[in-house]
Amino acid sequence: MRYSVETISRDFTPAEAATVTGVSTTLQRDWRRRGVIESKADGTWTRWRLEDIIRLAVMKLLSDAGVDVSSTKIIAHMAILPTLVAMEEIDGAVVFEGDEIPDLSRERIRAAAANDAGPAAYGRFLVCGGSNELDVTRVPNLAAMDDLADEEPRAISFVIDCWFLASLIVDRAGGPVIRRKVEITAE
Repeated sequence: MRYSVETISRDFTPAEAATVTGVSTTLQRDWRRRGVIESKADGTWTRWRLEDIIRLAVMKLLSDAGVDVSSTKIIAHMAILPTLVAMEEIDGAVVFEGDEIPDLSRERIRAAAANDAGPAAYGRFLVCGGSNELDVTRVPNLAAMDDLADEEPRAISFVIDCWFLASLIVDRAGGPVIRRKVEITAE
């Protein structure tokens, strides 16, 4: 059987983004006005992509922890890939639509989307510390984080669990965040 699969990430309104990330619509406008997040060049209403939701959620977490939000862009960007990969493993995060395919094929598609490696290969945890926003690294597990602390002692570090972040986003979104449209093609 041959088939094609189109992956479609969910879009979010500013109000939905506020519910999922905790970044109120007022704060979204403020961050846009200050240049912390990009505004649309054409001035139309904002629709947030799933990657933007991850970025906003991380920026909000760090801002709530006392980090200046203007210095969180790289950290937030580094959280996108491991969080998306983690979503592939969360029940209810991905839905298949269209033509029916066997469960084994669905699992292969999800594994391919996660690059067959799972969240650990991309670093389940982000460790942030040091004097600038470039002082961030991905680590696959807590033991690796301990090794990192031995190599580069820091007085304070922030740890973001990308798997937990993915779970939180999926839960707050109230349903699938990734759709896969399947179409069986002629053999």
